Amino acid sequence: MSLSDFRYSARALRKNPGFAILAILTIALGIGANTSIFTAVEGVLLKSFSFPEAERLVAVTGVSKSLLDMEVSYLDYLDWRAEQRVFVDLAARASAGGVISGIGEPERVFGRYVTASFFSTLRVQPQIGRFFGEDEDKAGAARVMVIGDGLWRRRFNADPAVVGRAINYNGASWTVIGVLPSNFDFYGRSNGNNDIYLPIAQLALVDQSFLRDRGSHGLRVIARLRPGVSEREAAMAMNTIAARLAVQYPVTNAGVTVEVRSLLRDFIDEDSKALLVTSAGAILVLLIACANVANLTLARASTREREIAVRLAVGGSRWQIVRLLLSESLLIALIGGTLGVVLAFWAVEAFKAIGVGVIARIDEIGVDVQVLIFSAGTIFIPTLLFGLLPAWKAAHVNVEPALKSGGRSGGLARVRRTLIVGELTLALMLLISASLLVKSFWTLTNVNPGFDPAHMLTFRMRLPDSKYDNADMAIRAVRELRQRISELPGVARVGITSGIPLGRDNPEGYWLEGQPEPANPVQWPVALSLFVDEGCCRALGIPLLAGRMLTERDTLDSPPVVMVDDEFVRVHFGGDVHAALGRRLRFKADNEPWGEIVGVVRHVTHYGLEEHARAEVYQLWLQMSPGPSVNFHYLRAMDFAVKTAGEPMSYLPAIRAELRKIDNDLPLGSVATLEQKLRDSTATRRFNLGLISTFALVALTLSAVGLYGVMSYGVHQRTTEIGIRMAVGAQPKDVLRLILREGLVLAVIGTLFGIGGALALTRFLSSVLFGVSMTDPAIYLTASALLLLIAIGACFWPARRASAVQPIEALRYE
Repeated sequence: MSLSDFRYSARALRKNPGFAILAILTIALGIGANTSIFTAVEGVLLKSFSFPEAERLVAVTGVSKSLLDMEVSYLDYLDWRAEQRVFVDLAARASAGGVISGIGEPERVFGRYVTASFFSTLRVQPQIGRFFGEDEDKAGAARVMVIGDGLWRRRFNADPAVVGRAINYNGASWTVIGVLPSNFDFYGRSNGNNDIYLPIAQLALVDQSFLRDRGSHGLRVIARLRPGVSEREAAMAMNTIAARLAVQYPVTNAGVTVEVRSLLRDFIDEDSKALLVTSAGAILVLLIACANVANLTLARASTREREIAVRLAVGGSRWQIVRLLLSESLLIALIGGTLGVVLAFWAVEAFKAIGVGVIARIDEIGVDVQVLIFSAGTIFIPTLLFGLLPAWKAAHVNVEPALKSGGRSGGLARVRRTLIVGELTLALMLLISASLLVKSFWTLTNVNPGFDPAHMLTFRMRLPDSKYDNADMAIRAVRELRQRISELPGVARVGITSGIPLGRDNPEGYWLEGQPEPANPVQWPVALSLFVDEGCCRALGIPLLAGRMLTERDTLDSPPVVMVDDEFVRVHFGGDVHAALGRRLRFKADNEPWGEIVGVVRHVTHYGLEEHARAEVYQLWLQMSPGPSVNFHYLRAMDFAVKTAGEPMSYLPAIRAELRKIDNDLPLGSVATLEQKLRDSTATRRFNLGLISTFALVALTLSAVGLYGVMSYGVHQRTTEIGIRMAVGAQPKDVLRLILREGLVLAVIGTLFGIGGALALTRFLSSVLFGVSMTDPAIYLTASALLLLIAIGACFWPARRASAVQPIEALRYE
């Protein structure tokens, strides 16, 4: 093909701009949509962490009937590490959080307590300084920490002299010994949990039972597989160890098994479902785009047989005709591909913008060249192939019949009709899937969360451990801030709790008096244990169903009392809220007292609107048992719920000012409105819904364009036939019905195939649907009716144009 071929093709396309624009936009949409989705899939689901041989990193998790995915005790971790032979090494971690002060404004920082083997298991090296060793990971050792690159740059201006410097963390002096590399990416840098890394033995400062209590589960364990060992083999070996520990320690370990899964799979977890669903939608759009381009190409080619025959009759060679048609297809593919590449880069940035905070690692993705080539190839190939088909026919055309036929090609028409049926099938599959997600989201948003999120500001007051080293000091500080906030103008109510809805949780095993005590605490029923003040439930708008709320008269010196929710009542009393009043329960921690149930409140969806309900027990914060140090830990990090008259965030400066009057070294952490937290809890579903709905709209549009194109070219080819029909007595309405009927037949066939395809496709949606049947008849009927209406609309204008044909003009058309 020469440059002149492309120049002629460009002139030909300018004469038929409708075809050119539709084909180019279809190619661009196909490339842009698929590149953005598949780039995200590759970057989030397939791309390993940036650690050496990251594919061998695994998460090792305890599993029990009551807690399912269970954290690990420190003593179990030590036994695992000593006895295993399938890992190069194991490491454990637990969440850490506190206050850095004495360097400008106090700052709430987050990180992890880790074993000394943590960094060697990941095979990372410090940017400057060093990591701590086994001798520093022991109770009573010097307080040392490793800080993240972000904290180093944010608070210390990337000063290398930070190594060896003492900083005030939680009211005590800690020495910085190293800085993590700038590309350190453990479970995503964007999650904000990479500021500080402390020796795990120092966790005993927060929870003194941690190092000696096998029933204290608070660790997450990672490991590096030995070469040649699979995840399945490692799990079998670890379960052998777990079985021995269950025999040796039946009280804490009976019924506990071990699961081994890749670190990447452990991290992305639910995000994989969202991306796989949107990937399926992108693939359907890609197939529709391919079919649409092919259809438009064939439809245009079918009207040019007479033109080709004339060219051959006046001396043109068959090779010249083939070059001409191929150059047109190639030109369309190149223009559409270029536009698609631009759209792909824009789409990836848009994808990152809407997915950040919703999909893990989404902020790390960028346009992948291989994905771009694949997406472009899937569009280019059909474009060229279906451009080659009419070119091949042109090389074998019989000139005299072609000149007489007027360019009617039954074979190509059958191919076009088949492609249209395929497009409509795929479009209906997408439409039904999107409709199911819409109904699912609507059902979810109508779930009663059990609390009133309107005008509710929440935050956490973190008291430095060493500065507030006794309960009386912590209680005074919390009470004073609560009192100061309640006196601010526009503040209606203030409540405090150890876990705000959609925030921190504390699942605990409990025993209801009068029921057989389980021999193994691992088998105790589990409830969400919350410490609250007397005003918390009222501030959050949690309604009382029976009995009474906790009051100021319930103190550390009075008999312990608790409130339970209606889920607890459903489990134990068949839903009779009054039957629960007066009964007693206790938690499985040592020396926990019995608490009398004095009230029943509405269940709160603490884990999100689509949670699997877990019973909730409310204890008065002043009746926290002074024994378990974990309770004291909560006391130094209580959540506040502030009900305001106006916009909640506008009260934040005044609250900060009141906090400074109590202690100038106290920051506010986890600041958010409950309305925002509620929106965030459904962000993944909105993400899925938005993308699939967009794909469904694109699919319907492309299918309608394709059907319109087929009917229009069909009318164009049959102009003479229509003129003859009208000349012998056919009325315009007869022609209208004829064309509409032909289009409707294609639409009905596509609808039937689409329903069958949707029944198969929606099985993959079951994991992301909420409160909706995969075979909801109303969804299927509505979506099918909408597709048929759009198909009728796409056929109407060609049919109307055909009914307006004048017989004389039609007969002259030949």
